[in-house]
Amino acid sequence: MALFCLLHGAWHDGACWEPLVGALAPRGHEAIAPDLPFHDPRTTYAQRIQPALDALADAHPPVVVVGHSMGARYAPFVADAISAWRLVLLCPALNALREGFPFPPRRPDGTTEWDRQSAIDVMYPRPPAATARAAAQRLRPMAHAADQASLERDLPATVVYTADDEFFAPEEELRAARARPFTEVIEMPGGHFPMLEDPEALADLLDRIAHVPTA
Repeated sequence: MALFCLLHGAWHDGACWEPLVGALAPRGHEAIAPDLPFHDPRTTYAQRIQPALDALADAHPPVVVVGHSMGARYAPFVADAISAWRLVLLCPALNALREGFPFPPRRPDGTTEWDRQSAIDVMYPRPPAATARAAAQRLRPMAHAADQASLERDLPATVVYTADDEFFAPEEELRAARARPFTEVIEMPGGHFPMLEDPEALADLLDRIAHVPTA
């Protein structure tokens, strides 16, 4: 059994992982999905990972840290801090957004926020309609962090990218992943939110990753 620490991406909270948490349980795994304060422009990078570190304070190995999209930029810091068993970067935003991606408008405080219907149309074309509506209702504003800390950590990792990612060009993600030191690269079908689109397939993949012995 492994404990999965699931780090959400921009605009989201930990609830976006609920379908995956439910799919991991029958496979013998536990999972935590902390809310990270990406919505607060006053927070630093260190403050943004603190909820994950607090949730893992009493955890016992093996711990698998999974970061999705923007969360993948913070996941190596969490994995490093706790000496995680595995690090998984899911749809990790290794490149710029696709050209023409309809980024949501910026508010006076510098945060960006999605209109709910636009979010459904742009971000969730593949998950079931009810899942997409529920996810859109929980979206929060997103802010840049208050500091400019380096986000480079060359830790051993598994990069999982999707073949039809709506946010990032898969061929560019693959190229960047292969250039990253100490990285295994796996492609899976689907779009940018596999935890909402096909949580069973993602749970199967994470279960396999968790059972691979370390070198």
